[in-house]
Amino acid sequence: MRSLAAVRERGLIIETLAAGLVALVAVHLLLLHTYWDYSEGVYALTAEMLLHGGDLYGRIVGAQPPGVFLTGAALLAIHDSVEWLRFGVGCLQLAAGLIAARIVYRITRNRVATVLTPAGMLLTPWALHEHGALTPEMVALPVMLGAALLAGRRESAGPAGALAAVLVLIKLPLAIPAAAIVWAAAGRRRAAAWAGVTLAVGLLAVTLAAGSGFWRDVVIAQLHSGSRSLGELKGFWAQAGWNVLGLLLCSALAFRLRTAAHDRRLLVILLALAGANLVTFLSNVKLGTGLNITVPVEASLVPLAACGTVFAFRCVAPRWPAVLCTLALTFTLAQSVSLIASPHNPVPFLRAFSAPAWEITLTGPQFLAAVAAARACPPGEAYGGPPLVALAAHRALPAGQPDEFLPSHSSTLAAVEAQIVAVKRVCEGG
Repeated sequence: MRSLAAVRERGLIIETLAAGLVALVAVHLLLLHTYWDYSEGVYALTAEMLLHGGDLYGRIVGAQPPGVFLTGAALLAIHDSVEWLRFGVGCLQLAAGLIAARIVYRITRNRVATVLTPAGMLLTPWALHEHGALTPEMVALPVMLGAALLAGRRESAGPAGALAAVLVLIKLPLAIPAAAIVWAAAGRRRAAAWAGVTLAVGLLAVTLAAGSGFWRDVVIAQLHSGSRSLGELKGFWAQAGWNVLGLLLCSALAFRLRTAAHDRRLLVILLALAGANLVTFLSNVKLGTGLNITVPVEASLVPLAACGTVFAFRCVAPRWPAVLCTLALTFTLAQSVSLIASPHNPVPFLRAFSAPAWEITLTGPQFLAAVAAARACPPGEAYGGPPLVALAAHRALPAGQPDEFLPSHSSTLAAVEAQIVAVKRVCEGG
């Protein structure tokens, strides 16, 4: 019996990994060379400069803790192409999906939901919109879900707390979901102790390596970068709410039918994590924080939605929960499909009654043409276009600064902005 169970579990692992890999390769090929998010290029080019000895938090502005830059540098050390970097980040998404699949299996013991979860992690609307983009939200996904999985058992609460602390070293606002994981952990005190030690050691190491420049860029400059008006925020919040509506409905059923869970502690951790990520989403009050902050929200809702769907279909009566989940997940998938089918006007990805926004920046052919034009710029002349194009074309931006947004919006970095503005000859690649 034990050997038969082991064979079945190995088969489940293979099926789950295969389904996730198929989804990853399909998404990657469908979005090949496309360009969606300005931030992707900022982090990627900064990581490339760090890899080649750049002075991060010194001469080079770094808007986030080092986790995202170190991850990018590690991937670019293998190969320095944009598409390899994107595939590497896509593998992080897949890893998060595989961890989520394990969570779903422990809560539901359902084979179909387990196998489909990694694909679901890759195919939600903002996961697809941000596919392969080197941003803190994407790098954090496997760390966040790994911490949640480990937190479900007392014997692994310590490592769970350590992983939760690593989230803060990727992006400071992720302290909120990190705290939720520690609070809900089976061994709360042990998780908190490990988290505190890991965070203290990490911040001390970064401070010793980068000096006060780390705190200047990541904390002080960010606090002075400005905030959005309530009118702008209503549009942002409404769009994100529209995109996670389907997942929220199925997740609500996971809470409503929670007595059906095989591992109730893990379900509680997942509910706490989803709630914390929804709170963290409110950090987009600050200028510069885009709707890519929706990615961790989706990532915590995907396994919850999978659990809610399983619970709904297990109900003998009434049948409406199963129908509701089916419609909700179909609506979510339709939003994702629209990003590929109509990238300049993705309906129903765009919320109802809203003006077109968050559309594709450059299609594949347009991106390749921009790279070719950037390569044709005069030798030694700074390139003034998008940082991702600069990375692909191996061109330097004005004053060697990948991040031009933060210096231009924060008085703390006025000297850096003056250096950027002082560059007179800039090639736009046209």
